[in-house]
Amino acid sequence: MKMKAKKYRQTKLRSSMFNRMQKLLVFIFLMGLTATQLLFGQKTETNNNLKKDKDTLEVWMSKFYTITNLKAFPNDRYVLVTKTYKKNNDTILVFNSQNPDQLIHKLVKRNNTIFLDNDKLLALGDGKAELLHLKTGQKKVYENVQRAETLDKGGHYFILDKDKSLNLYDKNGKLINSVSGVSQYTSDKKSKIFIAEKEENKQTKENTSIVSVILSDNKSSKENNSNKETLYSTENEITKLELAPSGKYLIVTEKAQNSDHLQVTFLPTSQSMSTNQRNADTKRGFKSFSGKADFVTITEIGYGKSYFIDFDKRIPSIKEEMVEVWYGSDKNLRKKKYGTQEHEYQIWNTATNHSEKLRTDRFSTFAAMGSSHYFLAFNTEEEFNYVNTSLVFSIYLYDITDKSYHSLFTASSKITGTKDGTYIVGFGENQGNWVLYDLTSFTKNKLPSPSFITEKGLKNPVFSSDNRFLFFESDNGLWQFDIKAKKMSPAGIAKGKEVKIMDKKTWPAYAQYNARFEVSAINLQKPMLLKVRDKKNNLTSYINWRRGKTETLIPPTQNRIKDIQYNQDTGSIFSIEENYNTPPVLYRYETQFKNKENRKTQIFRSGKEDKIIKNQKQEILSYTNTAGTPLKGTLYYPIGFNPNQKYPMVVRIYQQQAESCGIYPIPDYDEDGFNVRLLLEHGYFVFLPDIIYDARGTGISALDCVNSGLDQLQSHPNIDQKRIGLTGHSMGGYETNFTATRSNRFAAYISGASVNNIVRFYFSYSTHFNIANYARFENGQFEMSVPFSENKEKYFKNNPIDDVEKVSAPMLLWAGLKDENVTPDQTMAFYTGLLRNRKPVIALLYPDKEHDLGRGSKESEDLNLKTLEWWGYFLKDEKNVSWINKEMRKY
Repeated sequence: MKMKAKKYRQTKLRSSMFNRMQKLLVFIFLMGLTATQLLFGQKTETNNNLKKDKDTLEVWMSKFYTITNLKAFPNDRYVLVTKTYKKNNDTILVFNSQNPDQLIHKLVKRNNTIFLDNDKLLALGDGKAELLHLKTGQKKVYENVQRAETLDKGGHYFILDKDKSLNLYDKNGKLINSVSGVSQYTSDKKSKIFIAEKEENKQTKENTSIVSVILSDNKSSKENNSNKETLYSTENEITKLELAPSGKYLIVTEKAQNSDHLQVTFLPTSQSMSTNQRNADTKRGFKSFSGKADFVTITEIGYGKSYFIDFDKRIPSIKEEMVEVWYGSDKNLRKKKYGTQEHEYQIWNTATNHSEKLRTDRFSTFAAMGSSHYFLAFNTEEEFNYVNTSLVFSIYLYDITDKSYHSLFTASSKITGTKDGTYIVGFGENQGNWVLYDLTSFTKNKLPSPSFITEKGLKNPVFSSDNRFLFFESDNGLWQFDIKAKKMSPAGIAKGKEVKIMDKKTWPAYAQYNARFEVSAINLQKPMLLKVRDKKNNLTSYINWRRGKTETLIPPTQNRIKDIQYNQDTGSIFSIEENYNTPPVLYRYETQFKNKENRKTQIFRSGKEDKIIKNQKQEILSYTNTAGTPLKGTLYYPIGFNPNQKYPMVVRIYQQQAESCGIYPIPDYDEDGFNVRLLLEHGYFVFLPDIIYDARGTGISALDCVNSGLDQLQSHPNIDQKRIGLTGHSMGGYETNFTATRSNRFAAYISGASVNNIVRFYFSYSTHFNIANYARFENGQFEMSVPFSENKEKYFKNNPIDDVEKVSAPMLLWAGLKDENVTPDQTMAFYTGLLRNRKPVIALLYPDKEHDLGRGSKESEDLNLKTLEWWGYFLKDEKNVSWINKEMRKY
């Protein structure tokens, strides 16, 4: 009995232990299942489970969002942000800034908002408009909405529905007026809506277009106490209505019947013309112009003093059925894909009522730069053998009075002028400096560029509105040129830091072929708002600068400031800020005029469910390459990092990536197959080193920067030096390919949409950019800075395909077969080279995709999942992946 009892106790003990073990195993299983759900499924062993992991991954990713589109009410009481997911951005969140962390309204399927007054909001989206009273929560929904706008006077608003009925409401939502058959409209934003409607003549059954004005105030009416007044009628189709910036004229664009001409008619508003001027042309003061055109652009000069009218006719390229002929003397290769343009320019002086056409026999193109007297004149044909990625022009100044031309710039694509046309400044590409012209005296000043300004120099000029100063942004503080004293000097702001002027006003004058001609102004009667970026210490701040004195609005922060709204009247700033371990946060700052004890208030913190990210670790490494060039590298630690373990690492290269260190990492299927958060969650270090090119050439300098970054991590105790992968897309793909032919530090590579034979690519033509690709090497992104003919050895030394046999680790290549940026034959060339030399390689070719695989596409999903499997296979020894095994089983 004792023996039996003992045996029983032993059996019971074993049974108890077994039960406890079972419970423990169940607990471990459940914990593992939870971990799998949180980490969206570490790779399972079977293909059947891959679908399950993929679904879990997508459910998990769908919970992540960011906030954008910051808007604050004029009184600062209410503030709005848009809740943005990768695939949609149609939810608006409304907060009362005086009650932090309290959401007062959530507007679903709305993507646009309009303020009616200090407590009413009109939200649009999904074919609806929603009038919301923020204090009471009352709302009114309108269906079948196409567009909506507000009028400042009385808080009125109007809605155009999809049936082309325009309805005007007062601030309480009461219908004031309704007009049907509205084809076009515009408003003065105050009290008037100008509409185009069609009426059918019952006898002739022909349509007549009527332009009318709806007055929001019945007292302003002139016709039987109605609030609608007819201004103009025509049998032509009205294609556009616009109000001149001064408000002096309503401009009507019409499509002439049975013709390829457009007609532009100026209708004077109540602000515009005297009685004599009204009688100068027709009884009502109309003025019409006609030209052969598909589009017409109108520029107002001098607050309605004159108008510059550009009739633009697009001529498509001729598609030859049998053969295309390309001439070596062709000056319009950039236009082969989309065709050419013919312009007819007319100038109308409203004071004298004089108008004239500009002759285009010498110069094809003109641009108005704020002057009624002078205009820029140039030809858009190529003059410099296509060596520039952007088209640069020989610019002349046309004097409309004596019909003379004066040479300004031999080669320029960046010109800025004053609003009154007194000065223009342009960058001379050949001389490498800015030149200022005084158009009143026609004097020329070459502006000095201080020697200690960085290599990018002075940029983005803006004139003070009183024409006394010309300001420049730079990477070394704010600079100002005293126009009268002809002296360039630092403004004493942010020496050694990047400065951007945030509140300047610009008006475009010409913006084709990547050229930028514009009029600019900054009002020095108000403080100048500046963004200051301290790249060395990864700090961003915002300051006000006025007459040499500064006021800090947002103190230096390592957060990435995505958006700000600044109200100078109230002294309040709203900002959206984020970081690598902080989802976006909505803040309110008070300036020194407010309570200093409460300068910064959090209004809303997004991503509260993302609790794991706050423990995310990141390091910013500072080092130099072998040429002594200062570099930075961003190292992300794996989610759930354990200091007692070693981890694999994925290195991603492009060019300079340090600016991305403050971005909140949202998991998603990114267009190039690389997503930081997915890799971190799968247990990888991620390293983003800076790449800076130098005289050695693109590939060699990139390799040096990569090696210098890895040298900094050589002694890191947690990085497994034998399990490091390298990836890049586009330029990063080229850098990856070159590195693969020179390095044995990586266990595997992924390269997407990449150049592999730079000599062949140099001598090819880009149908995407419509340029000869040698421009991208000599004066573009590759920064080779020398023609192939003058330094062939430099090109050969930087050519990956020439050493393809030296690749020592498996490569995954991918490309979109419709890519015209880097044509897929470049990817196939490297694949063929690896194939010929019996190197392990797989190429993923996506038939319907271009340079990247598209946002939210099934191809992006496929590439991201295959990327995770590729790194798992070669960096984690997760070998049960059939599509990779099919290649690797022979090695």
